[in-house]
Amino acid sequence: MRLLIVIVALGAAPASARPARGRPAPLAIALTIQVARCGPRPVRPAAWLDEHLAGAGKVLAPHRLRLVAKRASFSPERCKLATRADRHALAAHVDTSAGAGINVFVVEEMLDLDLAGYRLMGVHWRYRGADARLQGRRYVILTARAKPPVLAHELAHYLGLPHDPAGGNLMTPGPSAPIWRAEGAKPAPFAPILTDAQAARLRRALRALARSAP
Repeated sequence: MRLLIVIVALGAAPASARPARGRPAPLAIALTIQVARCGPRPVRPAAWLDEHLAGAGKVLAPHRLRLVAKRASFSPERCKLATRADRHALAAHVDTSAGAGINVFVVEEMLDLDLAGYRLMGVHWRYRGADARLQGRRYVILTARAKPPVLAHELAHYLGLPHDPAGGNLMTPGPSAPIWRAEGAKPAPFAPILTDAQAARLRRALRALARSAP
């Protein structure tokens, strides 16, 4: 792993700024983003990652949430993830150092495990493999075909937000979700916004993470 290319903060006020009276300061979401190197270059350039961080920051900033991202590259066992084992293999690359925050891996491709032939844009993943040393590790996986709001969507999953079957916001189920193939009402179209209730839940989750940090 080639560590620390740059640190980026999005959705943050200038260092000299103070929160408005009566309003809590923005909460930081710390990320370690590792981009797969599958050949001579990473699967996506720095500009692509800039765009995705900005897209996620735009969704989160109105709710006083900001991203602080550390970047790195890594060499995965496979560049195209087709099985559960392929996803589990990323757990060995998780940065467990103090302050690493949520680990995000960017890979070339990832197939849906239930919908044959569908290529996912992202997923929140829990390691459930056989290696006891890796148990409990969680991370976000983005693929090279992801659109900018996908990062915010998967980070929200990591922090405990489920899909919203009513849709119309950031947590609208994706195209491979079973709800699209089942009988009954369908979700409203996706929108890159959080409801106040969703944002409040994210803030509670972030505070809980901060309390549990070593």
